Amino acid sequence: MPKPLKFTVFALVLLMLGISAQSTAASWRAESIVDPPALKTGSLSLLAGGSVDYPFATLSGSGLVPGSFTQAPLVISNAGSVDLAYRLNGAVNTLPSPSASDQALFGSLQLSVYSGMDSAACEADQALAGVQLYRGAVGANASFATARVLRAEPAAASETLCVRLSLPAGATQGAAGGKAAVTLTFAGQQG
Repeated sequence: MPKPLKFTVFALVLLMLGISAQSTAASWRAESIVDPPALKTGSLSLLAGGSVDYPFATLSGSGLVPGSFTQAPLVISNAGSVDLAYRLNGAVNTLPSPSASDQALFGSLQLSVYSGMDSAACEADQALAGVQLYRGAVGANASFATARVLRAEPAAASETLCVRLSLPAGATQGAAGGKAAVTLTFAGQQG
């Protein structure tokens, strides 16, 4: 075979290989039909004592002495249109410029929160009963172990909590004469 013909055949073979290599791209396709979940829009609204900012005046501890407590019921309600999961998100001292005795008092206070207790029994300072949601020191880390769910339908749900602040018998003498303004913060999310 003459040299120019060999070169032409060789060039054609290379051209064919190049074209065939470019056209061998594979394509796969898989399908699956998925039923999407229903999306529900709505509003979230968590109320304490019927208000967004509730001054919890019934939980007054004036005259607390070591070994005593004060307690009061607090109604937490879902005023939104979707289920709401809420939890305690801290119990802090909001007293402006606390003195050393104020800080000692706040550091000694213990918080207990129970659900399922009758409001009248809570108001009458009876022994705590029901489900213990929190028991421990007041502070930014005070939180329920698990979120509480309040349903929105068929009717907006509410829950009465019994909240107790106590000053243990072994409280330090430095807490004498101290003051505290305990603010409970609750956080909610769609449940």
